[in-house]
Amino acid sequence: MPASSVIVLGGAGLVGSAVSRHLQSVGHMVYPVERDNYSNHIGRSVDVIVNCNGNSYRFRANQDPRWDFEASVATVERSLFDISAGLYIYISSVDVYPAKHDPVQNRESCLVSPETLDTYGFHKWLAERLVEKFAKRWFILRLGTVLGPGLKKGPLFDLTHGTPIFMSLDSKLSLIDTSTIARVVEVLIEQERESSILNVTGTGSVMLRDLAKLVAARNPSFFGTQDKIYNYHVDNTKLQSLVPVPTSFEIGRRFLQEEAGRQ
Repeated sequence: MPASSVIVLGGAGLVGSAVSRHLQSVGHMVYPVERDNYSNHIGRSVDVIVNCNGNSYRFRANQDPRWDFEASVATVERSLFDISAGLYIYISSVDVYPAKHDPVQNRESCLVSPETLDTYGFHKWLAERLVEKFAKRWFILRLGTVLGPGLKKGPLFDLTHGTPIFMSLDSKLSLIDTSTIARVVEVLIEQERESSILNVTGTGSVMLRDLAKLVAARNPSFFGTQDKIYNYHVDNTKLQSLVPVPTSFEIGRRFLQEEAGRQ
């Protein structure tokens, strides 16, 4: 497969840095782009844009909708017109689904009623529609809770750093690791496929309490916010036909082991 020229927006972030490293390792010409060098690429033409740049802070999005609109929607609109690309891969979120707990209701083919979404999910959904409308060819990747080297927030970060967890330990999560995300991006670039939406998350869900047990011996002081229970169980049948996908429990267990080795 000939090397592609790839701009990775948000190339220094958790997902973007993993995508950049992986695509470089398999021979693609990768240009990581951040806010400070974005203007240098306006007017360029490349084979692929991978947009990993959207806001990932749900709490701030719901507190400050105007800020999140700029971070998650306006930036996508600008990138679609500032840079020309034959393929546009947009990193979205499973939070676009109202029924995040039910795999039957969160398949990629399910219709989403945007009025039922919180600000964070609505803005991701809105950015997706811009990509569908204006990109020449596109893929939308709806990610579960992302884990990987350089993680700076979230319940598993809290587990490994002994800080309070801002959700109940009875929460169920759909997890995905950055290495799998990067591999999916590689496959989509190198194979001729029709534009589509793809849930990119681990198989099944995992209860946070079960992962907490794995670190309890060396960090017994963690606690959760008991009244805030999240319930994610997202269908990934399409993803399993594309790349091997571990279970959410295995993804979480492996991350905790790797973090212990780094500390």
